[in-house]
Amino acid sequence: MPSTLSRAQIALDHLRKLIATGEPGDRLPSEAELATRIGVSRVTVREALNRLWHEGAVVRRWGAGTYIAEPPAAEDEPVFRSIYVDINTVGSLPDEIARTGRKPGLAAFSVSQAPAPAWIKRESGFSGDLWRVGRCIAIDGIPAVLIEDFLPLQIAGNTVDPHRLSDLSMDITTFIRQAGVRVVKHEAILDAVLADKDTGTALDVPEGSPLLRAKQRAISESGETITCTEVRYRAEIIGQVLIRTVAE
Repeated sequence: MPSTLSRAQIALDHLRKLIATGEPGDRLPSEAELATRIGVSRVTVREALNRLWHEGAVVRRWGAGTYIAEPPAAEDEPVFRSIYVDINTVGSLPDEIARTGRKPGLAAFSVSQAPAPAWIKRESGFSGDLWRVGRCIAIDGIPAVLIEDFLPLQIAGNTVDPHRLSDLSMDITTFIRQAGVRVVKHEAILDAVLADKDTGTALDVPEGSPLLRAKQRAISESGETITCTEVRYRAEIIGQVLIRTVAE
């Protein structure tokens, strides 16, 4: 991950703190005032406000301003909402969790060599053994996300050390870039699955519990699939919300 925050992230963090100290219904300062206060451009402030609007943290009243939104009812919301994901600005999932004021942790970590699962062979053309890296991410001490990364033994001719992914600050995009390949996009298929015995044990849920699953490919500039990842989310702990805006 980059060692310094982008201007957009600085603006977003500032606005989150401003919202946290305010009350629902409070009007936020104007874009011009916020830009001066934070030390960024109005365009950057507008982008940060757009993200907060997508997340439901603020309400826009056209011609009147931007206001702090009412928080959702606790019983209707998971512990952590992952709302808006941009590969250009988002680093690791733990960083995103921490920015909401919650504590991420590594509940479990494992490394083994194993043949590629059928869906990975089909999507990537990988053959032979791969590194299979298992990570269970906890939120406030509660197992929430089970991540299985499938990595080739070498990337761009460089031997892969999968144990580096035990560092919570190491996201898969940075890991691949440091191995010598630039990832330009991730493609994911989302579906609903039931927890098998091993997954239930890892996430501390009964076998057969409903989970959200993402099957993801990291794709290089040349269009080659570099790694594949399978992620399972505990729906009552972490949710995914898709936003589609309407063009003017």
